[in-house]
Amino acid sequence: MNGEILIQRFNVLPENLQMLILGYVDYIFESYKGLTVQEIEPQIQEEITPEIKALLDHRLAEYEKNPQNVVTWDEVKAKFNKKYGYAI
Repeated sequence: MNGEILIQRFNVLPENLQMLILGYVDYIFESYKGLTVQEIEPQIQEEITPEIKALLDHRLAEYEKNPQNVVTWDEVKAKFNKKYGYAI
């Protein structure tokens, strides 16, 4: 990953979001400090539980029954922006 792109995007965020991100980064840093990549990767990989798979299968079936009954990503972003005052 290009660190410059990450820094540029971080710098345009509001300060309250920057603080949330820093807190999360600190948490990750402390959680994995001293571990090698080989030790970290198995911890990060998660399998989909049967419950989540069933939920995804149900949602896909609902979509296939009514593909017109959806909310576009632009609609989601607009609703989020209206509610929280900034775009995602």
